[in-house]
Amino acid sequence: MRQAKARGYVIGSGSDRVRSDQQRLWDIHGIDVDFVGGKHHLDEVRNQFEASRYIHIGDTDVDRYYAEAAGFEFLHVEELDGVSSALQGSDFFDWLG
Repeated sequence: MRQAKARGYVIGSGSDRVRSDQQRLWDIHGIDVDFVGGKHHLDEVRNQFEASRYIHIGDTDVDRYYAEAAGFEFLHVEELDGVSSALQGSDFFDWLG
């Protein structure tokens, strides 16, 4: 996340946890995020930030539902190892585009 933020990516969390809990988790790790909110508000995130690609990483079918409803790509957290392996030698950030 720190590398993504340093490269100018918009990062944050859309969760079923309350905003204060989400923010506390980011703060504990010293990561300055651009947004926190409910996963059902991802459409607001999309409207707030102009991007060439919107990706939501989650671990449930509900995460997938809200991500896709808001026009985000969805990556299941367990797929990240597969993406990383497929890139072998490539830069993950090049893949993000």
